[in-house]
Amino acid sequence: MDPSDPVQAAPRQLEDPRLPATVWVAGLGWLTPSRRTELLALLSSEERQRLRSWRQPGDRDRFLLGRGLLRQRLGEALGLEPARLRFCLGPQGKPALDERGNQGATQFNLAHSGALVLLALHPQRPVGVDVERQRPVPNWEAIARRHLPSGGCEALLALPPEEQPGGFLQQWCRLEAVLKATGHGLAAAGSPPPPGLELHDLHLPKGYAGSLALL
Repeated sequence: MDPSDPVQAAPRQLEDPRLPATVWVAGLGWLTPSRRTELLALLSSEERQRLRSWRQPGDRDRFLLGRGLLRQRLGEALGLEPARLRFCLGPQGKPALDERGNQGATQFNLAHSGALVLLALHPQRPVGVDVERQRPVPNWEAIARRHLPSGGCEALLALPPEEQPGGFLQQWCRLEAVLKATGHGLAAAGSPPPPGLELHDLHLPKGYAGSLALL
């Protein structure tokens, strides 16, 4: 998949039987003018306001594609019109479906980086997903020592030097996916793993790392 190609970037479900949740992947190249108009029509007034607040076109596109894809796939799963879905913030500030709309307990999480957007769905279990575009991270060792679980930095330093930056980004995706599943921020990075945690690395287009976490 090439996230910048209008055809290849179309939303598709990751075909991995190991995954306990549904994961959709889409690229910014799919956002033709007509699709922008289509997705914009699905957004709430609050979402449109947030869309306008982004200054960079890439940030606006990632937000539009993420929220539009979320509404389309949730509407499909729940048998509801995508534009009528209502969202709220949970106790930890994590976005959730507004239960007052009797929309069920479906759990979701969004992530984006570079030209890629991910959406994870599960009918009941809290889910978190993260994606990172592969890139140089000059200060990765200091970040790893500060935030990764015990032994994480040492495991990375044991890798060949050329594999260490990519290995760091994969571990960072795992950390972020867990924090997003729990709804906690980086302040909880050193906490013990939550009970029942499942963690899966994702097979994404070349140049991207990603992970999925379920509680």
